[in-house]
Amino acid sequence: MNFNKISNAYINYFGKNAITDLKSIINNNIINNSSIPNILIGGTQLTGKSTMGKKLANHFSKGKFYSVGGFFREAAALANISIAEQSKLLRIIQENKDQSSVEDALKRLGGKRLDIEMDYKTCQIISGINNLNLKPKENLDQNDFKYLVIEGRQPATMGYFTESLGRKDLIKIYVTCSSRERAIRFIGREIGEQYAIEANKFLPTSGDKVNGPLSNLTNEISKLPIPNIDYIVKEFEKNQNRDEDDRQRYIDLYGMDYEDIGYYDFVIDTTGETSENNFNKAIKFLNDIGFEKKLKK
Repeated sequence: MNFNKISNAYINYFGKNAITDLKSIINNNIINNSSIPNILIGGTQLTGKSTMGKKLANHFSKGKFYSVGGFFREAAALANISIAEQSKLLRIIQENKDQSSVEDALKRLGGKRLDIEMDYKTCQIISGINNLNLKPKENLDQNDFKYLVIEGRQPATMGYFTESLGRKDLIKIYVTCSSRERAIRFIGREIGEQYAIEANKFLPTSGDKVNGPLSNLTNEISKLPIPNIDYIVKEFEKNQNRDEDDRQRYIDLYGMDYEDIGYYDFVIDTTGETSENNFNKAIKFLNDIGFEKKLKK
């Protein structure tokens, strides 16, 4: 695969040494025998990535969980915007269709390309950097852990890129789920599990609307007999747009589609399964490949 687009994006933003710096981190860890395995969990929102990632980080000895999405949520809160609006602003900047709109978007984001900054930081973490400040009062020193679990939309694709620079011992897991179940989980998250149960009774169980784009379910959600349905529909539309904004931005920026399962070693479909069953699927896969044996004593 050609990694020119992602390399150029980092070099243009951080300077000519951006890629050589990543290579140096990887090579230094190889020389010092200090690399630790990473479990990289990718997929869209509402598929159960975070739940699985946290459990995996606690399963083996001395694991560390890191959420890329958490950084974006914190940045959005600091800018006093929703995460969906943040995604839209980043896409406006990437598409660069109107200079005035781009300048306004950058201003609202504090003048930063948060996506490029966070993606590069993710590459630094995967490469094995130490003493990296993740957020106030929290530093990442990889000497304190035996493995990392990194969850988000793009960690696996960033891992795929760092593998081209020499990084090894990366396990990339894609978590997927039907659109119908993602919609039900959204309702549960927004207004409560009892309403998610109601949605499960009324939403279609077959056809394109079950596994197609989230937008296919908007009309059905608007008819649900649950309170605050107008608000739910509005927020649901924002979230479905966020999926499209994020995915297209990464394709345009790096030439990489994080929904392409070719980047992953294992795929877990969480549709109709409990979080415990999904976790057990991941553990079985990790046991089958001898993951625990890779952990340094």
